[in-house]
Amino acid sequence: MTDNTLYKRLAKAEAMAELQKSELTETLQAAYERACADENAQDAAAYARKLRDRLLAESDKEMSIDRLGLTAPGGSTFTAWLSFLRKLGDVLTGSWANYRKALRDLPEQEGFPFNITFPERPDSGNAPE
Repeated sequence: MTDNTLYKRLAKAEAMAELQKSELTETLQAAYERACADENAQDAAAYARKLRDRLLAESDKEMSIDRLGLTAPGGSTFTAWLSFLRKLGDVLTGSWANYRKALRDLPEQEGFPFNITFPERPDSGNAPE
């Protein structure tokens, strides 16, 4: 392998690592705070949305059907399905659903993009109900 090819591969790997780092929650949070400190509304709004999107992506697994602990009943009557439907309703209006809605509503908060409050994850102990 030539030195030129090696340097190209190394540069590509470094660029990929930098891209991954730029998408980390902590990196996005720091960039958002920096944009707020600089009073750059356009960057603050963009970073707030990127951070929101990252938090939504991280919470996707909490709302996946296989993680919800729901088991479809074997019967075909309404009574057989009633308990399942109640549990499903609880999930769809529960703490993770409320957290995700609060994240989606971030741009609607008064004071966006400089003065917003990110919701707490339900597993943090201070989550919105």
